[in-house]
Amino acid sequence: MTAAQPFTDRVVSHLRLADHRLRTSEPGSSRRRYSICRMTMHNITQVDSFYVGFFHGDDMLVIPYIFDHDRSLQPDITKFSRRGPSYWVRSSGKPYVYSEDDGGLLSRTILFGNEDEITLDAVIVPLKEPDTGEVVGLMSIQSLTAGVYDDEVVAATAWLGEALMLAQARDQHVGTSGDSLYTAHPELNSARSSNPEERFKLVSEQLEWARRRATELTHRAEQLRDEALVRESGELRMTLEQVQVDLAEWMLTLKTTGDGLEEISPPRADLTAREHEIAAMIASERLSNGQIAERLGISLKTVKTHVGNILSKLGVGQRSAIVFAMADLLAQRPEHDPGHDLGHGPAPAGPVSDTGS
Repeated sequence: MTAAQPFTDRVVSHLRLADHRLRTSEPGSSRRRYSICRMTMHNITQVDSFYVGFFHGDDMLVIPYIFDHDRSLQPDITKFSRRGPSYWVRSSGKPYVYSEDDGGLLSRTILFGNEDEITLDAVIVPLKEPDTGEVVGLMSIQSLTAGVYDDEVVAATAWLGEALMLAQARDQHVGTSGDSLYTAHPELNSARSSNPEERFKLVSEQLEWARRRATELTHRAEQLRDEALVRESGELRMTLEQVQVDLAEWMLTLKTTGDGLEEISPPRADLTAREHEIAAMIASERLSNGQIAERLGISLKTVKTHVGNILSKLGVGQRSAIVFAMADLLAQRPEHDPGHDLGHGPAPAGPVSDTGS
């Protein structure tokens, strides 16, 4: 099937419904749009894994949405190498199709999801800015069954990626018509705001709403005398409260300027291997100094020395700020590791590969 060939009636019905849902989605509802794309492709073909990622800098991929089967995985930031599919899609502007190289490029990936499962078919399409055509991200579908993605599936995935980016672009172009509310005052268009202070307030409001809902659920569970539900809803509320605190502490990693707050320069990447390991434990697992000492089999004094060096190198004054100051470094690996793409399951037998699927 070429770009000029029509889709089958079944695929047309699914894509038309997706187009309607994307067009009518609320501004800023990115997760809903990603979910629309995932479910649309799931209705068209077999999709065992799905993710959407956006490029950041020369070799980083920010992945805000990722599913393994029906399980939502934590958003991630990963490095990709010049030998993998992310770089190829970004540089060529074309879809990567598993069948074209028997999964050769896809084999050079890192693992996610169930590592005992092997991806045997995949399509990765570029996500482009509608105005400029610049490749800014990618969307991937993967299957544990070989040969399920034909030309029509590839074309449908690519078309859906374009529809997604048009919907995303509408957030940035709200108010561009002649009679728009924002024509005279574009600075009032909240969809375009990148000010950290405003973003902080918006996210804080969303978290507070979620925390209140969790509190209501706890009260209802208490009335039902469901001890397990009381405990679980209480844990959810505590997690949301911790995220609120973490978000507030993230503000400590910003610097004050005459015009307000700006994000600090990227942290220095000259952490030693041990410092990077300890910083990752603090940022990812929130381990205490004592827990780190026990896990690594070193003295508490040594851990404290390492933490002091980490704070100095990251340019932050509090241990809690390591979580946010490490955001750009968590995906980095020791210098001997050139970086990887994102894949699912171990490398299939066949062509020479590094890791991933």
